[in-house]
This record gives sequence, structure tokens and C-alpha cells, in this order.
Amino acid sequence: MIKSVFIFSHGELIGDGMMKLPFINALSTAFPDAEITWLTGHHPTIFASALAPLVQGKIHHIINHTKLGDAIGDALFRRWKSALPGKSYDIVINTDQHPLPTMMLKTIPHDMFISASMKWLLSDQKPPLTNGQTCYKKPVLLLNRLMDLLAAATQKKIEPIFHVDIPKTILSLAKKLLPKGKNVLLAPGAGERFKCWPLQNFIDLGNRLIADGISVGYILGPAETEWQQQLADGVKTAFFPLQETAEKSVFVTIAVARLADLSIANDGGVGHILASSDSPIISMWGPTDPYKSTPNGKGVHVMYARDYGEAKMETLTVDLIYNQAKKMLGSSN
Repeated sequence: MIKSVFIFSHGELIGDGMMKLPFINALSTAFPDAEITWLTGHHPTIFASALAPLVQGKIHHIINHTKLGDAIGDALFRRWKSALPGKSYDIVINTDQHPLPTMMLKTIPHDMFISASMKWLLSDQKPPLTNGQTCYKKPVLLLNRLMDLLAAATQKKIEPIFHVDIPKTILSLAKKLLPKGKNVLLAPGAGERFKCWPLQNFIDLGNRLIADGISVGYILGPAETEWQQQLADGVKTAFFPLQETAEKSVFVTIAVARLADLSIANDGGVGHILASSDSPIISMWGPTDPYKSTPNGKGVHVMYARDYGEAKMETLTVDLIYNQAKKMLGSSN
């Protein structure tokens, strides 16, 4: 019986965390009796802050932002001892691909070591080949690479678990935050502004949807509240659900998306959060590649600017997004 699992990563922003969540769900299900420790190296993890509610009871110990794994001395001098004094683990899983953290992690006392780094060279086990494979092929999607680590540890194919359980109190709150009738949520923000569709496009799209009798809400995070007045001036009947409640849990964003008819978001953390609701979402991508980091969710429709011309957000016109929105809203009737 597996009693302890240690995971190493270099850290997570919101988008990274949401992409890894189905892996964490599956990990805790595969090893239900294990205490799971999550240690980050070069960067902090969002699992210790904004996304903490989503991993409660699944990650039991977070050792955050240790800056371990970047130097050869971390392995030679076992510097991890300052963070893990006297610890030993049934399984150590390395989610990083680089050699230095791999060599360091190999020195942590363990019964089984799992790592895809250096083509699984130091790993005690590799994922079993499936579907007639004759050799291992590294997946493009981050989540699939993580699931291969779990397959290597368990020696069986395990599916990611996407569903997010939302507390009933939060669902009740979300119902009060949404107007009656059809609702579309627009999320104009992203962690990096070059990933953002022009704000005027979000205003124009909002007005076109409202003209069709659809209520339009804007999902604004802490970094986008400066846009609220401009959006409110441009879209007279717009509502702002996250600004209308004192409850700041990430569950609120997921809950309003689950109850809405459609969400539309940039490539960014909030888009990943909305997608996890499993409700329909248009995910807009410009200069970045959606096929490595597609949001997790059953209702995701990716619109990649490169498919319509130049790989920049402006290539996705209001007409393109509006027409796709109307198509998806029609299919939800």
C-alpha cells in the first residue's frame, strides 16, 4: 500500500495549476491512502494561494518556492534536507524535464522514482505501451505528459479526472449573481496583455449579444478591475458577478460559468478556470500555441488566430467570435 507520494514541480501560475488539476484529482484517487507532498523549486505554486480550495484534501503538504533544483550542488550536497529533514517516500515523481532537478530528486530516499527526464533514463518504471505502440512517444499536451507519469507509477492507464465539485453554498450564490434567461460571460483578461483580445472587441461583442436578448457579464480578476468602468460605460446593461460578492473563492468563478450558457475568454488563467466548469466556452488564442496548453473541460472550443490568418489576437474579428457564439448558443437550446 502506497502511504506517501512526493511531487516536484518548478511552480504553477493559475493556468498551469488548472491544467494540472485533473492529474492531481487522478493522483489522489489512484493512491487514496497516501499523503501527497508537493514541492516547488524555482517559482511559487498557485496551489498554496488562489487555487488552494481546489486541492484541499488532495495535496496534504505544500513546500513552496524552495529554489531547489537549479544547481548541481542541490544534488551533490543534498540541499533538499533543509526542506525535507529525515523524509523518505514510497514514490517520488518528477514533473520537470530538466536533468538538474532530476539528479537532485534521485537522491531523496524513496522506493520508486518516476521521471520522464532524459527519456526516462533514471526512472524506475516507464509508462506501459498502449494502442499498438512500439516505442514511447512524448505527448504534446502537458496534461497527457503528467498522466504518463502516473501510468508509469501504477503500470496501468489512468484517465484524468476533470470534474470539479462545487460547494452547494457557492452554487446557490452563483444563481443569485446571474440574471434570469440566457447568460454569456466574457473574460477580457490574461496574465500577459499580449494574449488579450482588444477590449473594444469585448465591448462590441457584448452589445451584439445584448441586442439578441442575451445578458452579458464580464469576469474581471484583481488585475482587470481598472477596466470595469470602461466596460460599464460601453455596455450599459453589463453585469460583473465577481465584483458583486464579497466571496473571493475560485469556486465562484467556476460556479457562475457552470450556470451560464457560454463563456468567452482569452488564453489565460481565467480561461482555464472557466473551462473547468465543463460548460461551453470559446477559448481564443493568438501568438501562443493552444495544442500544448488547451484548457481542460468538456465544452472547450478553441479558436486559433493562425487558422484565420496571422497569429495575433486581432485576427479573431468580432464577427468570427459572434458567429461561433451564436452557433454554440443555438446548440444549447
